[in-house]
Amino acid sequence: MALGLLGLTSVSAASASEDAFLSLPAFEIPAFDYASLAQGDVPSTLLETLQVDGIVALRHVPNFVNMHEKYLNAAAKCAVAAAHSAENDFLSEKNFEDGTRRYTINTNAGLELDTAAENTRKVCPGYRELYLEFSALLENAVNGFGVALDQTSFTASDGHRVISSRQLVSEAVRLDHFHAYQASTTQAEAAVPAYAEHRKLEFSLPLHEDHGLFIAMIAPKFFEVHDEGEERRLVERELANDASGLVIQRASGQKVRPVLKEDEVFIMMGTGGSRWLQTSHRIPAVMHGMRMPDSLVQNEHRSLRAWFGKMTLLPTYQRLLENNDVMFDEHANMTTRFLLESTDDDLKTIGCATGRMLTASEGSCTHRSCTTKSGATAPDEGCATVCNREGHSSTDESECSEKCSCTDDSGSGELCWMLCLHPHSDDCDASDDHLGTCHDLGACHDFKSSDNYLQPIDNAQSKQWIVSYTHDVEPKQRCFQS
Repeated sequence: MALGLLGLTSVSAASASEDAFLSLPAFEIPAFDYASLAQGDVPSTLLETLQVDGIVALRHVPNFVNMHEKYLNAAAKCAVAAAHSAENDFLSEKNFEDGTRRYTINTNAGLELDTAAENTRKVCPGYRELYLEFSALLENAVNGFGVALDQTSFTASDGHRVISSRQLVSEAVRLDHFHAYQASTTQAEAAVPAYAEHRKLEFSLPLHEDHGLFIAMIAPKFFEVHDEGEERRLVERELANDASGLVIQRASGQKVRPVLKEDEVFIMMGTGGSRWLQTSHRIPAVMHGMRMPDSLVQNEHRSLRAWFGKMTLLPTYQRLLENNDVMFDEHANMTTRFLLESTDDDLKTIGCATGRMLTASEGSCTHRSCTTKSGATAPDEGCATVCNREGHSSTDESECSEKCSCTDDSGSGELCWMLCLHPHSDDCDASDDHLGTCHDLGACHDFKSSDNYLQPIDNAQSKQWIVSYTHDVEPKQRCFQS
């Protein structure tokens, strides 16, 4: 009887949350033709549009439609294959409060693109070549955006020297992330008593702002994973353009469901322009979050939301407005040192707004290189997996210690996306929230302006520091307006 009541509560909670999500208005992202981006008065119109909500779309990017489909299909297959392989050191994994699991393939891009994704060759033959072609295509689109800004009155400086938008964008450090979000299944509802509490949370990924100059992203694709013996077959699912799970908050404060079209590249601004540079125009960073669509959760098969984004940061040599004695590569290294050492003296230079803390979007930034100990039997999922993931199994730590030898890897995980969010309260009681009404950012929070320390977003109870490149999270609980 109790189990039946739990199931009913869970379904009603999820339904209320889904209704609240679907009640948000759809939002058409202003679109610009890529070929004419730097012509006539288009650049000025582009800048004016960015000043409104901080987001635009680029359409008719050469060969994008064809490559969009090919790449996401290949990347989703690669993530699924790697998740079941012991040789998957290029794949990181995170679990979210609502039961969503996220698999990530991340690489440094931009000027480092030629050497990216080498470690995917064995598990995912052919993936690297397709990834490089797709990423280079988006590099061209991003650089075209920088050229267009150069045709306007927009200027940026470090407080002493004006910087060309074209140069700023084309020579910036860039990070590529592919995410495969795996939805909770109906089986998980029966197996996990806390499922009702998980699904009442409004978001899988909390509302946040990217702590970078901007991100170029694409519309997601959705797949079912069909297990056929030892083989796994992906079957694409169609969802409406405004039902991707993405929510953005416009500059007016209104939350909307953006329409994500598969033939467009979306440019969404982050906080880096205002934190790292002095700019002539105020372009708002976009608050955004993601909720896994219920149609993916309530499904007998495993369901995936496949997505790709390219984050633009700063050139390594660029001096920061906040501290003109520090160049961006030094800033990145200082951030790493702070997160690993947790020294309060460095806190003011990290770059989060008052009352927010720097946290990692995913865990590959502290990736450890792990091998099987001599004479030991390797874990079923391999040392690289069980020693690096968080929140998956209570036996991971002991199994890693018993069977594996690890060293810190300061290579591919040194730079990655981060979040700035409010500190977590250990006195959190999720039952205080009203089912299907308000989101609590995946955890409960105390909001004290003096609290500005670091902690991971994906596992709010953990006190382990992690390194990456950030987002600012919405500063307080808010309800959807019906």
